[in-house]
Amino acid sequence: MNRPILSFIIVCYNQEAYIEEALKGAFAQTYSPLEIIVADDCSTDRSFEIIQRVTASYKGPHVVRACITPKNVGIGGNINMVMGMCQGEFVIASAGDDISLPERTEILYRAWEDSGRRATSIFSSYVTISGKGEEFGVGGTRGDPADPTLYRPQHGNLLPFLSQKWPVVVGCTHAWSPKLFKYFGPLTSDLEDLVLSFRTLAIGEMLYVHQPLIKYRRHDANVSFFADWDDTRSFEHREKRLHWVNRKTVAAFDNMICDIDLLHKTGRIDGVEHVRLREESLRIRRMYALELSLMEQCFFGRLATLVKAVIQGNISCALKSFPRGLPRSLYRSLYMLREKWRARSRDRSVPAWDK
Repeated sequence: MNRPILSFIIVCYNQEAYIEEALKGAFAQTYSPLEIIVADDCSTDRSFEIIQRVTASYKGPHVVRACITPKNVGIGGNINMVMGMCQGEFVIASAGDDISLPERTEILYRAWEDSGRRATSIFSSYVTISGKGEEFGVGGTRGDPADPTLYRPQHGNLLPFLSQKWPVVVGCTHAWSPKLFKYFGPLTSDLEDLVLSFRTLAIGEMLYVHQPLIKYRRHDANVSFFADWDDTRSFEHREKRLHWVNRKTVAAFDNMICDIDLLHKTGRIDGVEHVRLREESLRIRRMYALELSLMEQCFFGRLATLVKAVIQGNISCALKSFPRGLPRSLYRSLYMLREKWRARSRDRSVPAWDK
């Protein structure tokens, strides 16, 4: 039986220190026929130079293509560009700083076939590595780690997903069907894992593979990453990351609101559900937009914004964001105090023989 062409994409931006390892991981994929498309988002470092050199020297069985955006367009824009080039029936995605294990595409293909090709999003667990490649263990598992079941369907409804953001794929391990783009159109957000999870719950099926298939690199440039063991070295660095996340989350909800309108227009949801989903999306969006606004304003501007939110009836939203209205120095002190308390709590929970 002839197997379908699959697409393996690598999206890259300023990852010159890691892109060669990511490319070698793609070249080592055991599945065939496979096309590999490397898309650089107009990097300001040597990333694309390395991509051109490494892809030009490749002599293996896969079809390999490299491209670069004419200007920096972000993660979503870069994915849109490469999706316009893909010829595969299923797409395996990777970042320019992660390393896919050789069997990754083969196992994801089997999972897709096992679902009757109904799965529109498939993801897996991963092995965490540092910038230097040191391994820290397996992450991203769903369900009981001791359960031997390899393929685990993930179920969810659209309304609770909007507030809980669950179930959501593990973005660094994600593979998807082109149907998610053919039905909804291009992404308008850089949080592709959130938006594509929503799209999957709307028109497809989500599947988790209980096996690490990628080495997920965590390092200083992971702008959206937060972890308990990472104090981010400074309050300001943490704030910069959080600002990025809030801004991209607002854009993601704008993206999902458009998707909700399309679902109604095409008859996938009725008028009542359309209104409920839209109202919930707007409610969550306001929360992130308020915090984002407070992060960007001076003290008096923050107070005015909080008062305005209360007058408009967004009382719970204003109360949740109230600490952001405090003077920066006071907010910083409260944050650092909370983190010290959390660190002590974590330390007390670790048995003496594990310290």
